[in-house]
Amino acid sequence: MRRIALGVLLSLAACAGGRAMTGVEAASQAWESAPGMAAGMESHLQYGDPAVGPYQVLIRFPAGTTVQPHYHKADEYALVLSGRVLIGEGYTVDESKAVEIGPGGHVLIPAGTAHWARCKAEAVIARFGNGPREMTPCSPDKPAPKPTGVKAVRTAEVPWKDASDLAAGARSCVTYGDPAKGPHVFQLFFPAGVVRAPHRHSADECVTVLAGRLIIGQGTTVDGTKGISLGAGGYFIVPAGVPHWVRAQEETVFSVTINGIRDVFFVQ
Repeated sequence: MRRIALGVLLSLAACAGGRAMTGVEAASQAWESAPGMAAGMESHLQYGDPAVGPYQVLIRFPAGTTVQPHYHKADEYALVLSGRVLIGEGYTVDESKAVEIGPGGHVLIPAGTAHWARCKAEAVIARFGNGPREMTPCSPDKPAPKPTGVKAVRTAEVPWKDASDLAAGARSCVTYGDPAKGPHVFQLFFPAGVVRAPHRHSADECVTVLAGRLIIGQGTTVDGTKGISLGAGGYFIVPAGVPHWVRAQEETVFSVTINGIRDVFFVQ
C-alpha cells in the first residue's frame, strides 16, 4: 500500500506543477495485501492519503471472504464495481439479515456503526473514507458507539434523477456527502455519444467507470485522438483547475468522487 500511495501522491504532486490528468486501466492496477483486513484481501489506492484522509481505495475480496464485525471512526462509503457482497449491521454475521449488493449498488456506514461483510462472488469495491484509514473490531463485550445505522442501496434502488442540464438523457445521483459543503460522491449515467464540453473544477476529481466506456481528455478543445479511453474498473484522476472534456463512447455509468464542493467552470 505504501508504494502505491507514494506513486499516486507523486503523480498528484506533479499535477500541481504540470497540471497533468492521469488514467489507470483495470488490468494495469497494482494490488497489495489490504492492511488490517481478512486474509487474501487486496487493495489499490486510487486517490489521497489513507493516513490522513480523505482518500479512495479499491478493495478486492476473494469469494467467500468474511470481514468480521467492526466499526470506523469516520464515515465509510463503498461502491460495488464487480461481484456481489453481503453487508450486515450489528455483532452477528447472519446472512439472512444482510443486504446483497451487486455492481452499481452502494452502502453508507456512519462513523461508529457496527457492521460486517461477506463476499458471495469475487468482488471489487471502491471505498471512500473521509478520515484516516482504521478499523476497530467490536462485539457485545466491546460494543461500537452505534450498533445500527447501515444504509445499503441495491443497484435497482439507486435513486436516479434527471440531469438533462448536463446532457440530453443524462441521469445523476448523489450517493455520499453534500456537494455544497465538501467531499462527496455521485454517480452519472451518460447515453452513448454524449460530450461534456471543456471545463474545470476547483477540487480534485476521481472518476471510476462502472459500466460502458468513457473518454476524458485534457485541454480546452475536444479532440478524440488525444483523450484517454477506459472501460469498467478503470479510473481517472483530474486535478483541481485542470481543463478537461468528457465523451461517452457507449452507454456509460461512472462514479465521481470530489474532494471539495461541486462546481464547474467552462473554458475555451
